[in-house]
Amino acid sequence: MLTQNPKVRKEINHLHDSADAAVRQIRHAARDTRDAAGPVSEDVKALIAQLQQTIDVLAREGSAESLAAGRRLADRAYDMAERLRASGRDGMEWARDRMDVAVDQSRQRVVESPLAAVGIAALAGVLIGLLLAGRRNE
Repeated sequence: MLTQNPKVRKEINHLHDSADAAVRQIRHAARDTRDAAGPVSEDVKALIAQLQQTIDVLAREGSAESLAAGRRLADRAYDMAERLRASGRDGMEWARDRMDVAVDQSRQRVVESPLAAVGIAALAGVLIGLLLAGRRNE
């Protein structure tokens, strides 16, 4: 048989020894890699946990900041609306005062010269009548 041949037997033994040495080296390398990767693996796990915590904080704080910014904007809008309302009220009061003054002045003029007031009213009536008659003809 082939394994009975001393040269073949020697080669097979040599191959077996080389394979055993290679397997031992692979086992050592795997053990060394596992031993080296252990602390790195723990560091990576810790880093991932820290990143998750940072993301959570950013999400909470970002949401809080967004809410605060929204509140500030709403407060500013409310303040602007109040100023506009106040300005509108002031404008209405000013216009009302001006109208009161104009009405009082008109009354005073009518009292001082009633004939002039009647003449102006008649003239205004004639002008309005002419304008309306002109529209009917068109």
